[in-house]
Amino acid sequence: MNYYETLNVSRDASQDEIKRSYRKLVKQHHPDKTGGDDSQFKKISEAYGVLGDVDRRRHHDGQEHGYSGHSPYFNDAWKDIFNRHDFSGAFDHSFGQNAKGEDVRVTINITIEESYEGTRRYIDVGNGGFNINIPKGIPNGTKLKIREKGQRHAINSSAPNGDIILTVNVLPDIDLIVNGSDIFVDLYLDWIDMILGGEFEVKTKVHTVKIKVPQGSHDSKILRVVGKGMPIYNSQGLGNLMVKLRTLPINLTDEQTELLKKIKNP
Repeated sequence: MNYYETLNVSRDASQDEIKRSYRKLVKQHHPDKTGGDDSQFKKISEAYGVLGDVDRRRHHDGQEHGYSGHSPYFNDAWKDIFNRHDFSGAFDHSFGQNAKGEDVRVTINITIEESYEGTRRYIDVGNGGFNINIPKGIPNGTKLKIREKGQRHAINSSAPNGDIILTVNVLPDIDLIVNGSDIFVDLYLDWIDMILGGEFEVKTKVHTVKIKVPQGSHDSKILRVVGKGMPIYNSQGLGNLMVKLRTLPINLTDEQTELLKKIKNP
């Protein structure tokens, strides 16, 4: 048997060319596949067992008449492997094939609002689609593994499918600043409200929260509202709402100005 003809490559083919041709041929002739040819499959496997290994190929090429059927490399142990009923599994192990199908890598983008509430996405990987739940509070760049939803094994039909590796990107939002599980927001108040304090509403794109502003507050004062931030990933907890107080521009009437003068100098 001419191994080079069996693998449909020239004698000066590179190892990569031999490997590519071999993979193409075993997919075509695998006995588990409709129209597969068990006899041809074994010939292809035998040829690759020699030509796919640099040392064995060199030994084969050094023989004057090529492979004579008595190569020391194709011994009883190899013949036993080729003749086993569970050949596909043994072949995978012998020639370093993966024990499962190829993984599929998918990236999706979600908004901060979707991260806050949790969301659902339809994933299409070519050989089928399905819905997946995206947990609340998922951090930007998190990778999720969906087991055995990837590609089928190229040779061994009984092997499990590969996995889907899903990367979730949380898109930034200029109107909602998030750092970790904390939400940061500015609250603009009149100067008189800063002085007197009181209860005020803080509105964000994901919720509305009532907070208490202490009397005598000042511009740039930061208030921490515990448990009013983003959901903490893989937890029942919530982050914090960080509120920076900002003073609105002051436009006093004459009457207000005179009143302030009296307060300052009673």
